[in-house]
Amino acid sequence: MTAPAAAFSFLAERLCLDFANTVDWHDTDHPSERVRTPADLIRWATEAGALDTAMAAALQAHAAAHPRRAAALLARARALRETIYRVFTAVSQDQLLPPADLSALDAARLEAARHQRLVPDGDRFVLTWEAPGDDLNRVWWPVALDAANLLTGGPLERVRRCADDRGCGWLFLDTSKAGRRRWCSMEDCGNRAKAQRHRQRATA
Repeated sequence: MTAPAAAFSFLAERLCLDFANTVDWHDTDHPSERVRTPADLIRWATEAGALDTAMAAALQAHAAAHPRRAAALLARARALRETIYRVFTAVSQDQLLPPADLSALDAARLEAARHQRLVPDGDRFVLTWEAPGDDLNRVWWPVALDAANLLTGGPLERVRRCADDRGCGWLFLDTSKAGRRRWCSMEDCGNRAKAQRHRQRATA
């Protein structure tokens, strides 16, 4: 029996952090992968708004016809994801960024930027992507640029890692007015923490 496709969550308020969160229990020794196949990766990018449906369909067809190329894409995208996770985990903890990870992210940024084009859009101009339906790297280009934009434009002081003590490890941008968000999701990790505190008070 084929395992059902994993559901994706979009709670981080930034594309690059949502991509980092495609692993459950990231801060443990038993992480759980959500992006299991190239098709999963393309589906995530579509649901995240990084691909339109026409481009996603073209990439899915190309991935199915070229499984080795698709497997290489998946490995490369996962490597970028882990780079982004380490970079923004360091940011969230006010630590120095690992030089090798910063260099890898910069290389990804440069590669992605080479595929952007400045085009007219009515009475203004916009950046868009060249759209070859056979370049599977199109999936991660927007992610790499978003990570670089977050690093350079911030607000880095609002980058957080979930405070769940089991090792959830999900990252998010705290856009709350007070800037006191601690959990990836109040409905999940937040409610569990509240229930745990309640049990501790009751026991005491």
